[in-house]
Amino acid sequence: MGKRFVTILIIVFILFSFTGCWSRREIEKLAMATIIGTDKVTIDGQDKWLISANMIKPRDLASQGPLGGNGSGSDKPTVLVSSIGATAWEAGRNLAARLPRREYISHANIFVIGERLARDGVDQIIDVILRSKDIRLNTWVLVAKGQALDILETEPEFEELLSQEVMGIVQNQPVASKVFTIDIKRFANQLITPGQDAVASCIEIFERKEEGQSQPGNSSDKGNGQKAVRLGGTAVFRKGKLAGWLNDEETKGYLYGIGRARQGIISLSVHELDKKDVAFAMTRASSRIVPRVEGDEISFIIDIKAEGDLQQHDDTRPIARPDVIKAVEQKAAHEIKALVENALNKAQNEFEADIFGFGNRLHKRYPQFWKQIQQDWREIYPDIKVTVNVEAKVRRTGMITDTPAVN
Repeated sequence: MGKRFVTILIIVFILFSFTGCWSRREIEKLAMATIIGTDKVTIDGQDKWLISANMIKPRDLASQGPLGGNGSGSDKPTVLVSSIGATAWEAGRNLAARLPRREYISHANIFVIGERLARDGVDQIIDVILRSKDIRLNTWVLVAKGQALDILETEPEFEELLSQEVMGIVQNQPVASKVFTIDIKRFANQLITPGQDAVASCIEIFERKEEGQSQPGNSSDKGNGQKAVRLGGTAVFRKGKLAGWLNDEETKGYLYGIGRARQGIISLSVHELDKKDVAFAMTRASSRIVPRVEGDEISFIIDIKAEGDLQQHDDTRPIARPDVIKAVEQKAAHEIKALVENALNKAQNEFEADIFGFGNRLHKRYPQFWKQIQQDWREIYPDIKVTVNVEAKVRRTGMITDTPAVN
């Protein structure tokens, strides 16, 4: 009996020694970041890292009313803090000079990279991110046109927090299929994958004109619009450095080419050449990139299949006849092909960046051949032949067939 009692006492003592959280961080002692920005700046002739973060002020956030306002009408739920250092890690640690609490960045879901830093190369900041135990790999990566600091200074239009607003915009992008969204994990994988160059979403500041401010000839209203942020286009990287931007339409073509287009509208000229009179609303699309090697000749075929509905018809001529539907399908296929070829032409000839991942697909299909040409792929890539084939189908015409003629 005494031996059993001693055994139980030892077990209880061991269990008590395991209780508690030795690494706990009390929430009331933390400064929680919601969105992080990083820039390169020059100070006194030396390049420095600039780290910025929007930090939540719990007291002011809690005092927000049901419509987003608060009792005082002046305090904001976040405060922007920034610091400078010789390295990104030092700059991040220097934030402590501005904060009465310990910074907590695991809550951040948006990471903005400034344009200058992106052009210099993102390898160092990606190294910092991947080494950090606090930054989540599903955090969204955005590249700013200009400084990331300027993005973080912008006030949200619809949400209480800028991070909430940007997060909502990111999640809403499949509706238009004009922005390529990517998180840290996939972005880092793109950077290290052989035969693949990286891309990321582009975020920029624009001046939102209020009603009456954009009247023609009213030059006195310049600069009076409220600033807001939007996603538009794609940042293209070559060897980890920002090479340039794809605009909205080129991004749409890129998404079709890699099979990432989900929804979106394609305006077509069906009845007249100089008038967009039909809106083809894409509901489903797929893509297959097939490499071909014949001797030393390399070529690729991109097969795209798209389905959609007739969303709008700006004419009273018949649209539901089989021959007209066939013409709509051919026009849609031609338009999608042109979008893909425009994006491909810019990537190959202007940026020389393999954002479609042709080299990676060649590596997987012909591994032995890839070993022979891998070192020369950068020189080979701009001259490879790519054939784009598109098949488009109209599945539905909506609740009506032909457009009714109004008397």
